[in-house]
Amino acid sequence: MNNLDSFISVPLLAVSGLALLLFVFLLIIKLRNTAKASFIFYFVILLIPAGAAFTLITKVNFYMVAALCAAEFLALPYLIIKAFDNPKKREEKKLARKAAEQMYASENSDVTKAAIAEIESKNQKLMELNKDLISQVSNFFSRDNSMESFLEYCNKLISQKVNADGCCILISDDYDEMLAVKSLTGSFPPPYKLPEDLPHKPIRVETNLRFAQFPLKGNVFGDIYTSGEPVLVTDSIKDPRIYQNGPEDFLKCGSYIFAPIKSESTVIGLVALAKLPEKTVFTKEEFETAVIMADAVSTAMKPLYSFLAYAEHTELSKDGIIATKYQKDLLPAKLPVIPGVQIGCFSNALENVCGDLYDVIVSRKDRISFVMADVAGKGMNSLVVMIMIRAILRLSVNTNQTAATILSWANRGLCTDSSKIDHFASVALINYDSTSRVAQVATCGNNPVFLFSALERGIRQISKQSEPMGVEKETVYNDINVQLNPGDILVTCTDGLLESLNENGVQYATENLSKVIAKHCNSSAKDLSNKVKEDLKNYCGNAQQYDDQSLLVIKIQ
Repeated sequence: MNNLDSFISVPLLAVSGLALLLFVFLLIIKLRNTAKASFIFYFVILLIPAGAAFTLITKVNFYMVAALCAAEFLALPYLIIKAFDNPKKREEKKLARKAAEQMYASENSDVTKAAIAEIESKNQKLMELNKDLISQVSNFFSRDNSMESFLEYCNKLISQKVNADGCCILISDDYDEMLAVKSLTGSFPPPYKLPEDLPHKPIRVETNLRFAQFPLKGNVFGDIYTSGEPVLVTDSIKDPRIYQNGPEDFLKCGSYIFAPIKSESTVIGLVALAKLPEKTVFTKEEFETAVIMADAVSTAMKPLYSFLAYAEHTELSKDGIIATKYQKDLLPAKLPVIPGVQIGCFSNALENVCGDLYDVIVSRKDRISFVMADVAGKGMNSLVVMIMIRAILRLSVNTNQTAATILSWANRGLCTDSSKIDHFASVALINYDSTSRVAQVATCGNNPVFLFSALERGIRQISKQSEPMGVEKETVYNDINVQLNPGDILVTCTDGLLESLNENGVQYATENLSKVIAKHCNSSAKDLSNKVKEDLKNYCGNAQQYDDQSLLVIKIQ
């Protein structure tokens, strides 16, 4: 063993020589940049010959062992990091850092600075226009035609800013899916095909455009509105979207700008600007100004729309409160006492709806008329129709005419009304002859009439659905004659009761009404109506309702 230790210098010198050779190769790699070597390897390789040199000098093997341990400890953290490294993430970080550096460099370039300055200038112009238009909006709040006046102001302002000869502003109608002209100023040669029978005279053409409506495709206005992108037309002759109506000079098309009016990402209208053919065409700068102003118009329209919606809601609420008050006054304050007949009723009127009417008219001994009506519409409109129906029926039931004939008279009276308000109604009319216990039933619309037979202990609907009152004056209604017996019950209600919803969105329906009537058939008419009211309330809970709920119970004694 001692003989071998005497040759310790040989491997130590070999190790040192190899380590120095590795160090030289690392330096060459570093200088030539052929690969990446961590600085850790330099320390590790230098430690090994250093330990060998100390061992040779001192003849103590400890230094060599210590150098090897130190080299391993230095290399271990680096190797651990590399073993669990993610090259993909490292590459992504590198690319992100490179992109950030490029962005920073581009932001500081002269071209980018100029582009940023241009964008800032446009934004500043847009902000100033928005400020001016919004400040002007308040001037139109108190006018009857607020939106039309505001668009007229915008029309003239845009025309002035872009040096246009004419301007047309169109607003979309979501219900009809049409674009309607709301404002027109100046000379605007129509870029669409005029009707064949329209005379080519300036006043007739302008009138046609001023009141025109355009579908959302098949014409230049609708196509650009649908695309949602602004368009500059410098040569209308070569542009297939522009229709040439000529040959009259006032119909010849020149240059056009079309700029959509957007509310957030939704297009709500279109600004169309025209220059006559003898004038210079619109420039790119004028085009950009028009687009900016269209955006400004959209921003300014929002508070005006909100105000008009609030004003309309306030007016409807005011009308609804008044109408509801008068509706209650039209209902019988006290039901008449009729020998051999019990009457029960209730009406849950929703706020601002005012659509239901029930009435009991004692015209003579052999005719007591029971009415249940449901008028379409809300507020004052439905109140006016309700008063008309009530007046006609109260006059007509005093005649000898049948229930169906009386409904026909009332229907003719509504159909001859030429007012613009809706005048449709569902009516159930029951003429009861107490001397013979015969009920004559006629209905129009959706108000059903049910009969509970005391002998059969069952309930059925005796009415048939028909066309509502006020639709067509030639509508024919039918009489249904029913012989009644003691204990029989006639029930009529509005569809608002049957269509009442519970918290799960399920309707109350005829089934639930029939169950309550059958269960409490021995109760008085008043108690029976209260039972239905209570059951309806429990069924609906806190669910929101959308129509009046009315019930009329007639029990034969």
